[in-house]
Amino acid sequence: MENQENKKNKNKNKKKSNNYCSVYGCNSFYLTNECISFHRLPDLNEPKISWKNSFGIEELVNRRRIWAVKLKLSEEALTKKQLQVCSKHFTPNDYLPGFNRIRQRLRPFAVPSVNLPKSSVILPSPKKRSSPKKRVYQDQIEDECHDENLNISSSTSIQVDDDSLTSNQTNDITVANNIINQLKTTQDNGTQVSSGDLVTPLISLIDHKKKLITMTGICSFNALNEIINLHKQYFPDKRTHRLNLKERIIMVFLKLKQGLSFAILSILFNDLTSETCRSTYILMIPQLAQIMQSLVYWLSKQEILSNLPFCFDNFNNVRVVLDCTEISVQRPKCLTCRIKCYSNYKSTFTLKFLVGITPGGLISFISKPYGGRSSDKAIFEQSNIIENMQPPDAIMVDKGFLIDDICKKKNISIIRPPFLKNQTQFNKDDALLSKNIAKARVHIERINQRLKSFKIFQQTFPWAHVHLASDIMAIVGGLCNISPPIFSLDKFNS
Repeated sequence: MENQENKKNKNKNKKKSNNYCSVYGCNSFYLTNECISFHRLPDLNEPKISWKNSFGIEELVNRRRIWAVKLKLSEEALTKKQLQVCSKHFTPNDYLPGFNRIRQRLRPFAVPSVNLPKSSVILPSPKKRSSPKKRVYQDQIEDECHDENLNISSSTSIQVDDDSLTSNQTNDITVANNIINQLKTTQDNGTQVSSGDLVTPLISLIDHKKKLITMTGICSFNALNEIINLHKQYFPDKRTHRLNLKERIIMVFLKLKQGLSFAILSILFNDLTSETCRSTYILMIPQLAQIMQSLVYWLSKQEILSNLPFCFDNFNNVRVVLDCTEISVQRPKCLTCRIKCYSNYKSTFTLKFLVGITPGGLISFISKPYGGRSSDKAIFEQSNIIENMQPPDAIMVDKGFLIDDICKKKNISIIRPPFLKNQTQFNKDDALLSKNIAKARVHIERINQRLKSFKIFQQTFPWAHVHLASDIMAIVGGLCNISPPIFSLDKFNS
């Protein structure tokens, strides 16, 4: 007992100090009666020493860095000034001889090698989810209700003295008892119906032609089935997808027609991720463009003459009616692209397409996209559409197409509204000519309006999808060609 009390007194007399070991897991601190020495971390200016890295290659490394790696000290810990390591992490060979153990000194190339920590971060235990204070389960509710019903039903049986009641009162009591007995027999026969997670695919909701046109812009289910069959024929795919081919095609046309974001499409199509919808869209657009671009083709002269409307009676040599249409595009990051895409006419950044239609209202030519800064003449010249024409063909354009010199080389006629020039007003012939040209040329504006009925062109086109703009215009142009014509049957020559 005396020995134990002496040990306790000795421990009380030990004075603690602020000199603690900075190594994680080491509990050493300075004691006056214990031979433990403390050593500060080397400075950054000390000479480098050779050290083998994890690949076994020797390299000259700062001594402070080696200490930090061995002792697993974080960058935040290294910012502290008073970092000390006790002598328990060094071997006797790491010290210089001839010094007291408390004041012993390390060799210039000493590195900690004993009692090294396994980790430098205290991993917190996972927090348990705090349960609600009052959690009521469905089974408990049903049991309580069941017990209450039993108590009520058992306590509501009516027992009275028959002699003290009249006949009417006894009849009422018997009816009440019958009702209570019926409740007793039916209270355990309740059933619970659960519908579960019912998922209705979106394509099942598109069950009418009008809904198909509104959602996708496709004119009929026969056209949709034909697109699906052609895609299976030209682009066979044996990979497994979460959506079948019909759903993927409808998703692409839904994006083009309604301009929905990929986040909304991911909700509509079985909770797909938006990235999956984006990758499907980017993959399907070029494939659908190859199918739909065959619907935009150059008609022969004989086909044009056989489908000539009344408004072109005075211009029966017109092969194509040309006009440019622009769609707004997101502001490019490249300065050169900004200069090329800025349109003074729209006062914003745009992509410009040259669209050509036949006199019958069929789209026969769509150019690749150009920047909004490009002029109509430059686009006409670079598109090489004039190579498809032969004399005595004619082109109907507006006043912005200054292409007289280009058409003169090919002996192609130009039908264009006359310029006022130095006149105060048009003469009778020029006014009638301008009226007839406007009457015939207005139909290409209707085609442009039909193209822009797809909301992908009404919104600001994303710059990341500019490489798909030509394919998207080809798809939309093909859909316009298989849609109902802009001319009714009574507008054509019999």
